[in-house]
Amino acid sequence: MTTKRQLVEEELLRTATECFTQRGYNETKLDDIVAQVGISRVTFYTYFESKAALLTAIFTRSLKSHRATLEEILARPLSRPEKIRQVMAHQIAAITTDQSLCLLFRQEANLPPETVQVVETMQREIDLLIEDEIRSGIQRGEIIDENPRLLMQAFSGMCNWLYRWYQPGDEITPEEIVRVFSRLLESGGLTPETRPDSGGIVRALQHVEAQLDEVRQELTTVSQRLCPRTDPPDSDA
Repeated sequence: MTTKRQLVEEELLRTATECFTQRGYNETKLDDIVAQVGISRVTFYTYFESKAALLTAIFTRSLKSHRATLEEILARPLSRPEKIRQVMAHQIAAITTDQSLCLLFRQEANLPPETVQVVETMQREIDLLIEDEIRSGIQRGEIIDENPRLLMQAFSGMCNWLYRWYQPGDEITPEEIVRVFSRLLESGGLTPETRPDSGGIVRALQHVEAQLDEVRQELTTVSQRLCPRTDPPDSDA
């Protein structure tokens, strides 16, 4: 059963998230939050010791939920590439729908030091989960053999940068983002003809084709020798 305290705390978190998102953390006054919730500043301090503590609670709850879902995905009996694809879908869904995560990225430069420390610790733990999964995929030959930390940073950066340009209701949907990003991860972004090693591959294929032509010509010659043409009988004989 939900208690009154839990309801008020939830309303504080929700209201603060909206205010911080719309106005920014520094521009939002504590009085603005408590007035919307309908409590006094004195009552507020029985829930959170400061505005910074309220912000930290918003991010902590959001990141804990994000990590829990991430761990559940990584525990599934799937191939590493499929796990990475599902993790990416989860990251994209979280950033495009979770107002708290969008707030985190947009206000990162203005966060209080105590909040930064908590967020950075939790984010490192999440990054390590992905990095370990990538490393395991490399060892199993399921992921390209490159520095797993660099691969993780490339993966996370691609997803986390969404907050800079994604707009809810835009023609580019989260589903479209997942599809395109998945294809980018799987293909490397370049068509076979334009990849750095494509020239060598094309030349090798051309060499093989030339050899096959020579073999076809030789087989034709041998066939003609083994089966000489017989002239039709003279009609006047």
